[in-house]
Amino acid sequence: MDRLQQVIERGNEDELYRLIEQEADLFDRTFEDPVANTPLHDAADKGQTQVAMEMAILKPSFAQKLNRGGHSPMHLALRKKHYRTARALMTLNPELIRVRGQGGITPLHYVAGEKGDNEEEVQALLELLAEFLCACKSSIEDLTSQCETAVHVAVKNHNLRAFKVLLGWLKRVYPREILNWKDQDGNTVLHIAVLERQPEIIKLLIGHVKVNAKNFQGETVLEIFQANPSGDPGLAKSLRLGCLAGLFSRNLPLSQLLSVEPTLFEKFKFQFGYQDESARDIILLVATLVATATYQVGLTPPGGYWGDNTPDPAANSTVATANSSGVAVENPHQAGNIILNGSKLYQFMALNSTVFLVSILTIWITAVPLLPQTLPVYVLASLAGYSFFSTTVIEFPKSDRTTGDLIVNFCMVLLGLVLVLPLCWHISYRLLTGGTDAARRRVGNLLELKDRK
Repeated sequence: MDRLQQVIERGNEDELYRLIEQEADLFDRTFEDPVANTPLHDAADKGQTQVAMEMAILKPSFAQKLNRGGHSPMHLALRKKHYRTARALMTLNPELIRVRGQGGITPLHYVAGEKGDNEEEVQALLELLAEFLCACKSSIEDLTSQCETAVHVAVKNHNLRAFKVLLGWLKRVYPREILNWKDQDGNTVLHIAVLERQPEIIKLLIGHVKVNAKNFQGETVLEIFQANPSGDPGLAKSLRLGCLAGLFSRNLPLSQLLSVEPTLFEKFKFQFGYQDESARDIILLVATLVATATYQVGLTPPGGYWGDNTPDPAANSTVATANSSGVAVENPHQAGNIILNGSKLYQFMALNSTVFLVSILTIWITAVPLLPQTLPVYVLASLAGYSFFSTTVIEFPKSDRTTGDLIVNFCMVLLGLVLVLPLCWHISYRLLTGGTDAARRRVGNLLELKDRK
C-alpha cells in the first residue's frame, strides 16, 4: 500500500501499471468495503488526473464508491478544486454527475452552490456546471436529502450566476416545471428567493413559475413577500399581477385531485395515449400516408380538369344540348373545373373527403395526449384539412356547386368541431391540474410519470 501511495503522489501511470504487474490483486484485496477510501479517491483528492483516469478505467466501480466521509472521487476532486480531474471523470462516465454523496448532494448540486474565490475560479465553476448539465441532462432531477434540486441549492447559496446558467438551460432544454418542485418544507425556488430576499432572482423567475403555489405552511409567495418586504414596489406589483393571473388555476392538493372524477381530457389521454411508442409511430405513419394519398387524389380526380371554357357563351347557362347535325354539345364548364360530374362526382368527393378527414382525425387523436408539445402538428394538420376542402370547393363545376358545397361545408364544420373540443378539454385540464405534488413532479403529467434513472 505504501508503494501505491507513492505512485499516486508522483502521478505516474506507467509506475501504476508496473505495480499492477507485480501485484495482480492490488485493487481487489482491500477495497471490498462499500464505503472504502479507494486509491481512486486518493488520486482525485490529490488532483492526479492521469492516474485517476487509469484507475477509473481499470476499476470503474471505484468511481461510484463513497468513502467514509460520504464522498465519491468526483466529490473530492471538486472539494479540492481539481476541476480538470472532475471534468476528466465526467467524460469517462457522465452518470458520475448523479452519484449522491453526504446529504444526497451530487456533483451537480455542489457546483451549483459554489461561488468561487476569484473571477477565474467562478468562470471555471460556471463552465463545469454547464458541461455537467449538457453531459447528463437527467441530473437536474436529482434531489438532496432535503428534496432540493440544483436550482434550489443555487438560490439558497445566493449564487446568482449559477442560477442564470441553470435557468437558461431549463428554458432551452428541459421542462421549466422543475422550477415548481418543492423541497422538504414545500418551498419552490421562488419561495426561497423571496425568503432570502433576492430580487434579481425573483424578477427572473416571474413568468416561469406558479406564483400562487403554497408551501407546507400554507403560505404563498406574495404572503411571504408582504411579511418580509424588500422595499421594491415594482417587485411587489409584479408578484400581485402573477397572483391574479394564477387565480384561474385551482391549485388542488394531490389527494383532492385524485379524489374527483377524471376530466374529459384525462379520459381521452388514458384512452388514446398509446403507451407503446412503436404503436404510436405506426399509427402516425399510416395516417400520414393515407392523408397524403387522399390529398393527392383530391387534386387529381378521375378524368382530370377542363382545360378551357365552354366555347358557346349561351351554353354556360344551359345543360347539354345537340347541334343541327345531332352531335352532342359539351356540358357548360370553365377551365379548372372537374370534368367528372353528377352522382359519380358526389360519390367520389364524399368518399375521398371522408377518408382524408378520418386520417387527419387519427393524427389529431395521436397528438392530443401529448399537448402542448404536439401543438405544431395539430395546427399543421388543421391547415392541411382546410386547404384541401377549400380547393375542393373551387374545383366543383358550377352545375354541381350546390351539392358540392353541402359536402365540403359539412366536412369543414366537423373538422372545426373536432379541432376545438380537444383544445377546450386540454385548457380546462391544465387549469384544474395547475398545482404541484408534495415534493417534485407536476400533477399534470400523471400519464407520463416513469421511474427516473
